[in-house]
Amino acid sequence: MTQKGIFAFLSVLAISSCGESSEERVAREAKEKDTYNRCVSLGVQYFKEIGSYPTLKSAPNAGRHAIEVARERCERAPETAFRK
Repeated sequence: MTQKGIFAFLSVLAISSCGESSEERVAREAKEKDTYNRCVSLGVQYFKEIGSYPTLKSAPNAGRHAIEVARERCERAPETAFRK
């Protein structure tokens, strides 16, 4: 093979190995959705435990719905938003 041919082959090989397969993408998205849903559930549970459900009572979210606030927090940091 010529030098250009080797370079082209290596380039194609490198590019093809970088992407994730559709099965990997589906699995990753399912895991992210499960993590998000678990986070929102923990948030609702937390707000119930502190007596601030369904409407939050303290600043900065006073008057807002607990589920709405839990969703916002879980969108930003689903792994840590409501960890104990």
